[in-house]
Amino acid sequence: MSELPVTPAWSPGQPLAGWLRLTGRGTWLIRDAAVEHPSLRAHLNRHYQRDAQGRYFVQNGAQVVFVRLDYAPYTVHVAADGSLVAHTGQPAGAVQAACLDEAGVLTLLTELGAARADEATLEYFADRVRHADDQPADETALSALMHGGADTPALILDLPQGRVPLTRCASNDLPRAFGFVRDPQQQYGAEAPA
Repeated sequence: MSELPVTPAWSPGQPLAGWLRLTGRGTWLIRDAAVEHPSLRAHLNRHYQRDAQGRYFVQNGAQVVFVRLDYAPYTVHVAADGSLVAHTGQPAGAVQAACLDEAGVLTLLTELGAARADEATLEYFADRVRHADDQPADETALSALMHGGADTPALILDLPQGRVPLTRCASNDLPRAFGFVRDPQQQYGAEAPA
């Protein structure tokens, strides 16, 4: 007779990681399956938080469940009134910084945290990119910014809440630049890092 696999010991309140994920589009995944149930999505959104080390987690009673981020901690879209709303339903607040990565993904540092602009809103943001002399930026300027180099133009993102420089930031550098951890790399049953 074969033995059953041994499940690691776990105690209530001990942090967990490795099974809750947030995609770049703001979709919750549990063990790589999309969370379809509206009440569960609402629970995850309502209890989504950040710790002092920049790790994002969901607080479920006494349980802390760390979240692996595919890209950024939030995904934002533009509401009808021009405000930014996160995938959690929270207002994102004012934009403090903006960067474009090598693939053209726009990330905004908002009052809520680092947020990837939803793909459906990219045209909204592209129409608001300006050169330093206030002339509209074209695709050539955006491409030059994405690729970096000596001829990278100085661009500004002109939003209703104010203007911020639009810089280049490689996708791998975003966590350090915007102060978050993509993957806490904590296994089931492991102690939380100090």
